Amino acid sequence: MKSLKKILVLLVVCSCCINFIVAQEVLTGLTYNSVLKSQGQPVRTKNVTAVKLPFFDDFSNYIGYPNPSLWADNQAFVNNTFAIIPPTLGVATLDALDENGEVYAHAEETAFGADTLTSLPIRMDSLFAFHRALSPADSVYFSFYYQPAGGSKKYPAVEWERIGNRPETSDLLMLEFGYPTGNQVFAGYEYCYYEVQETHLAGDTIVNPYFLPDTVYYVFEEYVVEGESILMPCDSLFKPEYRWNHIWTSRGCKLDDWLDADSANHLTYTKRVMIPITDPQYFRKDFQFRFRNFASLEPDGYAGWASNVDQWNIDYVSLDYFRTRNEPYPDDVTFVSPTTSALKEYQSMPWNQYRSSDMKDKFKNELANISDVIKNTSYGYTVRTESGAVLAEYPENNSNASPYYPTGLHTYTYHAEPDIDFVFPSDSRDSALFNITHVFQVVGGVGDDCSANDTCVFQQKFYNYYAYDDGTAEAGYSLISGMTNPASYLAVRFSLAQPDTLRGVRMWFNGVYNDANIEPFTLMVWNDNNGFPGEVLYSIPSCFPEHAENYLDFVSYYFDEPLPISGTFYVGTYQDHDVPLNIGFDQNNDARAHWVYKTTDTWREPYFLGAPMIRPVLGKYFNTSSVKEAKELAFSVYPNPANQQITVRLAGDIQPAGEMSVWDITGRKVAEYKLIDNENVLNISQLNAGVYVLQLRYNGQMGVKKIIKL
Repeated sequence: MKSLKKILVLLVVCSCCINFIVAQEVLTGLTYNSVLKSQGQPVRTKNVTAVKLPFFDDFSNYIGYPNPSLWADNQAFVNNTFAIIPPTLGVATLDALDENGEVYAHAEETAFGADTLTSLPIRMDSLFAFHRALSPADSVYFSFYYQPAGGSKKYPAVEWERIGNRPETSDLLMLEFGYPTGNQVFAGYEYCYYEVQETHLAGDTIVNPYFLPDTVYYVFEEYVVEGESILMPCDSLFKPEYRWNHIWTSRGCKLDDWLDADSANHLTYTKRVMIPITDPQYFRKDFQFRFRNFASLEPDGYAGWASNVDQWNIDYVSLDYFRTRNEPYPDDVTFVSPTTSALKEYQSMPWNQYRSSDMKDKFKNELANISDVIKNTSYGYTVRTESGAVLAEYPENNSNASPYYPTGLHTYTYHAEPDIDFVFPSDSRDSALFNITHVFQVVGGVGDDCSANDTCVFQQKFYNYYAYDDGTAEAGYSLISGMTNPASYLAVRFSLAQPDTLRGVRMWFNGVYNDANIEPFTLMVWNDNNGFPGEVLYSIPSCFPEHAENYLDFVSYYFDEPLPISGTFYVGTYQDHDVPLNIGFDQNNDARAHWVYKTTDTWREPYFLGAPMIRPVLGKYFNTSSVKEAKELAFSVYPNPANQQITVRLAGDIQPAGEMSVWDITGRKVAEYKLIDNENVLNISQLNAGVYVLQLRYNGQMGVKKIIKL
């Protein structure tokens, strides 16, 4: 029996040395990926253009599906939250969720084929720069970094703070090389509707009217009356045959064991694999490679606990010629993790509650020089208003950065922990948004192979709600009492700068198998009693976990009347059963100082590092649609980097009529475009080579992404 694919924290309390009560905080993986659901799958044309060498992706300048200008499928999840200190900001995660962001329909407790990450065809037949054929003599190497999920005892320090689920020894990460053979193979049937001519019972047989040789007969599985339509095989489908050869495999294990077993040739938390390509069969115009993972579930008897498991993180994928097995690490300085909020406590807060005292003293950046030589680096940040006007600038300053391996992260104070010496201006608006752009780069720009990972943008949001979470769940959080008559309370603390009204609470619930968490709870509001929940100010009984459309947003529970509040208050839940509610849980922001739970007579501080995704809504009434308008606009950009033009694709089925603008890293607007379709082709040939910020505005929403001009 494998170990449980969830984390339990057991608290044992002795009452009069006789009765023992066991309470559990429970974290589970997710059963869907909200980021992928919100984006919509990228368009992948059948007539693809083969990629010329070098092939490279460090997954640092986008989130969601793999870049369609490099990758052929949609199953991997590109993100910057699941890996522990990757080589650069962003990884591709292979897991147990399909391209729709849901647990695979064929998932089971034994190892099953899950995600693939497949390259587009690559021109391995020609060395274009020298106008000759490419051959094994040109020293072609394929390389990548990888990491099993589950965290390390070194970072973070304790078991229950780890992000992701470690692959078991029966789980695999595989690499294969392949190419199309030119043959076609049977891929299944196309189905057509056929109107039944007479009534049939289950088990009756008729001749297939489409006369397919291998489906001569159709057998009815249920009672069908005359005139009903049924789906019947009507044509055979074929697809190109591929030959895939196994190249490399890693079995699942604990990250700590994995690091201790082989300390050679790896950054502290990831390992690099270098594979020479010498077989002549791969030197062709349609060579491809693919990563595959094999995962396994373990429901453990609780409905809905079977979830996303067995993640592998992949980074810095590179294929090129004139390389060597012992070549140095990449010539690159980079962000390795997202930068932080400018607020002390919150990721977002109501604009009318903001005070200058809410500001942190410093940002916290995780930076690295992953080359093997000292680099002279510079760092600075720029704060812009929603309109693009510069609000504040942190002047660039230089420092030598030592190689990450074996020295570690770049810790120069003025780069890693720069002062926050600005405040956001107060005004009469009911909301505000600011873009904070951080740039860490080699002085002079020479000696940095990848500029895409030199920039990190954070959106500081001020709307009508408080949020300790960043809006993305890495897990689901539940309470289990263990008592004969269970009773569990969860309370999240918030403090007001001035009296206000509470209009409702927004919550994110993780979906589970068979909607097993759809059990009633009571929505609660308390005042403060010496740092813990006190008197109940408001309650709504018989609430049920709900999901916004396609799991894309928080669900709002609005009050019948505004509730006047002041000072410190708490919002949360009460349940009198042990069905896991599975509240969304952000594991990248530590809000443990601001929430408590109770399964006995005593409020307790939590053990899990993170933030339950519960947000109080203040001030004037916002319905669900108006709150959604305040969300970040989701869109994708490809190819990126690019030389002549880029395609901007909006997520979802909307009718665009907005604006696009391009800003350089100093905060200067350098180009403007009209947003006229769901797919917009922009000419960027007039821009100088470098890093830019693309800003989109549509229907009250805004979004930003980095773009690289080659």
